[in-house]
Amino acid sequence: MAASVPLILMASFYLPAWLLGNYETMERGAWSGSVFGLDPFSWAAFVVSLLGGYTLSVTSFSILRDWEDMVRLLPVLDEKAHDLLATWRSPGRPQLQYGRMAGYAGMVLGIFVMLVTVPGLVDVLHLRFLLPMGPAPIEGAVAFVSLWFLVMGPVLFYILGQGLFFSISEGVFLRRLQRQYLRIDLLDIDRLAPLTRIAMRRSVVWIVGATLGSLFFLSAGIERTALEPLFLGICVIAVGVLMPPLIRVHQHIVRTKKEELDTLRAAIREERDLALDRDERGMQAIARLPGLIAFENRIDQVREWPVDFGTASRFALYLGIPVFSWVGGALVEKLVDAFL
Repeated sequence: MAASVPLILMASFYLPAWLLGNYETMERGAWSGSVFGLDPFSWAAFVVSLLGGYTLSVTSFSILRDWEDMVRLLPVLDEKAHDLLATWRSPGRPQLQYGRMAGYAGMVLGIFVMLVTVPGLVDVLHLRFLLPMGPAPIEGAVAFVSLWFLVMGPVLFYILGQGLFFSISEGVFLRRLQRQYLRIDLLDIDRLAPLTRIAMRRSVVWIVGATLGSLFFLSAGIERTALEPLFLGICVIAVGVLMPPLIRVHQHIVRTKKEELDTLRAAIREERDLALDRDERGMQAIARLPGLIAFENRIDQVREWPVDFGTASRFALYLGIPVFSWVGGALVEKLVDAFL
């Protein structure tokens, strides 16, 4: 299903463009840049189709995985949080309505972005007097290729607006859970792994989306004025949905660790003072001291971040995805140009 969406979207562009004679009327010399032999319109349609398939597939995947991790998180939450989780899962929660409103706001932004980035769209709509900054049309391009983006672009921005809203609202929800209901067991820090996975998954979703979107920049014929700030903002969102939850858990672990260490060290001092007495209580204190000292060492060695080395390594590789894709895309393009 996920693979069929981009194929359907590509067909909705390439087939009508071919039937309308777009590729016969456009002059190759008029292209300000081609990628793998594709004109700017065709390349942009390819990237938009990939983004459409990605957003539809990743949305359902993320919702399912997030809920599974929320359920796994229940053992480290106070029982009062169970009702809160049920409310968060409810289909009637008001956040859904707010999410739709955010989607509509994204759609309006998407229309503006399309007008200032798609060559010739303002001329097709006769809006040059309102938006003189709109890029000039490419010679030979039929009106359909511009209008296709006027439909598909706002749809993607609708999903983007909803995604941004739910990233923020669910981040606020997780903050409430952590602040009021999270219980830290220093002897089993790995039970916090679901919380870490939720934060990292949401960040990776934005990172991969930005990586796919950055493929636009391989074509010199695509206007970047509005796209560059957009993808820079997406990178900021990716960091924003990751770091605050991890930092809050880190602070909670540090606070709990300090409290337990203070309690243990006070007990060790008390037993040490008793051990100086050569009576029965002193002998009992001497017997208890090794266990308390071992327990203190165990607590002192507990890591203060809810991320182990393996998880951090995998996420570092995820962060490298944009760099790998840009470098790889540039190298492949050079090879193709060399053989053509």
